[in-house]
Formats: sequence, C-alpha cells, structure tokens
Amino acid sequence: MPLRIYVGRFDPRFPGVLIRAGNVSDLLSFRHHDRSVPAQTQALGGLGGDAIVSDLSRQTVLDHELRHFRDSLLFPFGAATTRSRIHASYNGFQVAMSVKRSRADANVLPVPLQRWLRMPTHEREAFLAAEAAFAGEELRAPPLPVIPSDDLSDLSPGLLSVDEDEVLLAGCRMALVDYARIERLWRSPHAVGEEAVFPAVAAWEAAALTCQLAAIERYAGDPLMQRFIGWVNDGGPQVYQRGMYAANRVLEQLEWAPTMRNHLALITWAQMGAYEKDGNSSPASRLTTLFDVAAAGARWSPDSAFADLVAQWDALTGTDSFAAMRAATTRFRAFCQQAETFQPLPAELFTSLAKAREQMLVAFLADPDGYVDPVAYLEGESRYPLPCVGIEYASQDVGASLIEATPTDWPAAVSFAVALHLEAMASLADAIFLPGEKSLRQHGRIEIAHQLGLRAIRAIH
Repeated sequence: MPLRIYVGRFDPRFPGVLIRAGNVSDLLSFRHHDRSVPAQTQALGGLGGDAIVSDLSRQTVLDHELRHFRDSLLFPFGAATTRSRIHASYNGFQVAMSVKRSRADANVLPVPLQRWLRMPTHEREAFLAAEAAFAGEELRAPPLPVIPSDDLSDLSPGLLSVDEDEVLLAGCRMALVDYARIERLWRSPHAVGEEAVFPAVAAWEAAALTCQLAAIERYAGDPLMQRFIGWVNDGGPQVYQRGMYAANRVLEQLEWAPTMRNHLALITWAQMGAYEKDGNSSPASRLTTLFDVAAAGARWSPDSAFADLVAQWDALTGTDSFAAMRAATTRFRAFCQQAETFQPLPAELFTSLAKAREQMLVAFLADPDGYVDPVAYLEGESRYPLPCVGIEYASQDVGASLIEATPTDWPAAVSFAVALHLEAMASLADAIFLPGEKSLRQHGRIEIAHQLGLRAIRAIH
C-alpha cells in the first residue's frame, strides 16, 4: 500500500484535536479503528515499510495530538498562542462582516489582506486594471483602508471593541497585529533577517513525537517503533527532524542517554518559559543556555526529580518556570472572563477553556515526573483534560468539512459543538488574512465566495 501518514492539526482556532483525512477511505479507516485491540505485531512485521508506518500513524496520531492539546493548556506559550488565535479569528471575522456590509458593487476580494491593506491606492488601481485586462472583465474590490506598515506601532494584540463606523479600519489594524504575533510566537524571537534554526514549533513537535513513540512501543513493541523512527529520520517532516536533532544535541552535551524520558524532560523544561515578550524564555534560548553551560562542564543527574532539574536549570536562566506557569494561567483566566461577553462566540467556550487550563496545571504540579516520563504519562492519562476530536476532509461544496469523532467515553473539556463556533469564525478570518498559498487554496476560495459573495484573487505586491 502507498504511504499514508495520518496526521492531526493542532491549532487553537479549534480548541480540540483535528485529524486530517485525505479521502473517504482514510476517514472511515480512522473512524472505525479500535485502539483497545492489541496489534498483531507478527502480521505487522511482515508488511512493507510504508504499510507499517501508515498503520502505526493511524493507531497513534491521537497520542501525538493529545500531547499538543495538553501542552497548550499547560505552558505559557500555549496561553499566548491561544489568546492570539482567538483575537485574530474574532477581529478577522469582524472585518469580513464589515466588508460584506460595505462591499457595494464589488465582485472580487484581493487576498491576503496583509498585502492588499499595505498597497497605496495607485498600486491597487494598477493591479486591478492589469488583472481585468487579463480576465476580460471589470474587477471591482470592496473599499478597504490603506494601512502602512508603520501605522500599527500604537497597537497591541487584543479583542476589537469599537463603534460600528470604526469597525473596518480598527478591525483591519487589529487583525494585522494579531496575525503577525501568531507568526512570531511560532517562529520564536529572532533578529530582523535572521533565520530561526530552532523555532518554537520544533520543540512543540519534539514533545508530541516522543509521546507518540512511547505509544507505538506500547502498542506494537520496540522493533516496530524503531522502524517508525527510521521513517522519521529518513523522510519524516522536517519539523520533527529539527526538534529531535536539537534535543539530541543537548542530551549529548549533557552526557545523558537519549531515552524518551530524557528527551521529554528536556523539551518540557524548554517549553516552560514565560514566553510572552521575553525572548530569553523561548525554547531555543533556554536550550542554548543549557547547552553552553553543559559545554563548560556543568553536569546534572538524569535520575533527579524533574522539579529539582527545573530549579537547577532555572537558576541558569534567572527564571522561575513554575511561577511563570501559574501567572500565565491567572492571566488566561482573566482573558476568558473578559472574552465571555464577545458575541457571537459562546461564553461556554471561555469558561471551558479556563477550567481545562486550571485542571491541567493542578494535575501537572501534583506529579511533574509523571508528565515527563512517557510510560507514566500514558498510564495516567485520566488525570489530564481530554479534547473533543474532529475529522477534517475535503469537500467540493465547502472546501473542507468536519465531523465529530470524539470517543464516547471522553468527557471533552470543550464540546465539539462549541469548538465549531470558533473554527467557523477562524476559517473565514484566515481565508482573507493568511498568506496567499493558504487563503487561495480551495477551502479559502469557497469560504470567501460563500460567506462574502466575492471571488478571491491573489494580491501581488
């Protein structure tokens, strides 16, 4: 069988877990599999490499995504990205509705708006004239403000709350700030023009992949887990390779064995930094500091309790990771209390998120070692919040459809129905604001046509 990797999509635009299905066969295969049935490892071992990787990924993709979900609830980075994602979705949606109300006789929408809003009026006119000549018809864009890049310095990310006549300009400005912050958070702090060699997303994936490998070992045994690792090393996603490479480099410098527990302890500490405005709290910065100190001869025992390691490593960075996590949870609760009043998002979304984050922090603080030991983590999962699960598949009519696949015995922290409210809002906001390769894919085009009655065209700057 051809290689088919079952992957999820963790993005706080959907406060749960989404599994990507390429076609109906993939959808049915995932939806009907039973994780409680032990693998027939002898039969699996006789399959080709692609078939083995496909089966292992199908059986354990939820374990991978569960770790993302819990890390997002636990770490300051998760609080920051969730807030920014909700801000961007809400503000971007308000812009879309304002465009719909003021579109006049427009028939096209140049996207992404990050480019179009920056274009001076004369460049917009020249662009539309050139496109019209090529298309053989008149093209008319909605009236949108021109917002120079230096017109955002007075803004911080947040929720839009202005009078109706200010929605379009203020909404556009706020959404630009929100989307820019999301990109910075995932990439990690860096100097202008500098290529980030270890973005935050690489640490994020290293933790989830480690938990997935532990699940594969439990499900199918070490030999098949090693074959999955071989696939990751030889042709897996680059972000997986980058995350594991960085962790291995630091473990080598620490003179620690590259066990799954050591990987997870290291990456967990890297993610515990405040990571709001302080670049020194990014995973890359924390790991670099640890690497440099270890290179100078410092050593710590891998058998130490995780809380002791955190205290010792925090001393190197002048931080207090546990205090940062508590503070982030307090700020997130305040954000949720404020956001409960913003319509059309249901208040339950925010009360559920705040409750889940507090539950996650309490469970972690009660047993930090259990969270960084993959075996103990998998055995004690009932202590941690569970997400709703959806399957995303291609649809000719709407671009992408979601159906619920939450296991019946899972008390989801945020219900699928509530999560869909944010997903629907984010889907339209992303379609008009995200870069062209995303906003102009089929799903984005259909969203813009269906919701706004406009044809999406690529804004070339």
